[in-house]
Amino acid sequence: MTTSPSPSSGPSPDTSGQREMTAAGMPTQRHEKLTYGSYLKVPELLSLQQPLSVPAHHDELLFILSHQVYELWFKQILHELHGVCAWLDRDQPLRAVQLLHRVHKIQHLLIEQIPLLETMFSTEFAKFRDNLRPASGFQSVQFRKVEFLLGAKNPRMLELVGEDQAARDDMATYIAKPTPYDHFIRHLAREDNKVFPIPASALTRDTSKPHEHTPELVAALVDLYRRQDHHHAGERYYPQFTFAEALLEMEEKLAIWRFHHVKMVERMIGAGVGTGGSSGAKYLAATLAIRLYPDLWAVRDHLAAKY
Repeated sequence: MTTSPSPSSGPSPDTSGQREMTAAGMPTQRHEKLTYGSYLKVPELLSLQQPLSVPAHHDELLFILSHQVYELWFKQILHELHGVCAWLDRDQPLRAVQLLHRVHKIQHLLIEQIPLLETMFSTEFAKFRDNLRPASGFQSVQFRKVEFLLGAKNPRMLELVGEDQAARDDMATYIAKPTPYDHFIRHLAREDNKVFPIPASALTRDTSKPHEHTPELVAALVDLYRRQDHHHAGERYYPQFTFAEALLEMEEKLAIWRFHHVKMVERMIGAGVGTGGSSGAKYLAATLAIRLYPDLWAVRDHLAAKY
């Protein structure tokens, strides 16, 4: 990234005919006006769809565009999840909720995009599918990072990214990152440990492992949910309840997306092996049983038993 030289760096070089860059990496557009296309890099963006079939199959453009759009939204989801964790660390759960609601909207778009791909008949996909080997959606680094950050900690996924060591290393950094739920529990402990008695083991757990059912945490969360009932009677409002519900909704929407994705794959390739050598729909179906935040689901059992 090129930046404008500081006053102490000596005489400025001759930059006539060149764009200077701001500290944020944006062009200052000294010699030409910023346009919609130049700001969004539209020409570069539209040049990135390069079908491999010869002659290019009509439906391959849809296939490429759909998956590129997914990758862009995965990038935004990661951005929002980092923001969620940061706001929790600042003990501002309602700001974190705002960003989770944004993630929900993105998830809705991802779910709604699947029927668009299903307008492509399996017979048409089969005509260019072999050109994709050995590439596979299993190799999506960003999706794995989303999974790892949310709590689906599975180091075996690192081996599916192919021979790109840099991508594997990038994914690996997300294995040990605390999840939004980890940040939430730490926030609860700081908020009021008398109201929310968080066990020390929950604050020092190995964050490279998936979340496991923790009865002590479930008890604290049940108390949080019951306090929400008291709020309706005029007592103190606990915004942490809203965050817990938003977190659970995010997991639910992820499961809905997985389900639709499985059905799309079955519709396209049946029970066949994926282009990257995976078991295809069989593996995807197995992911439907994953529970990211078992404590939040267990709360329902206790509340149902009371009422």
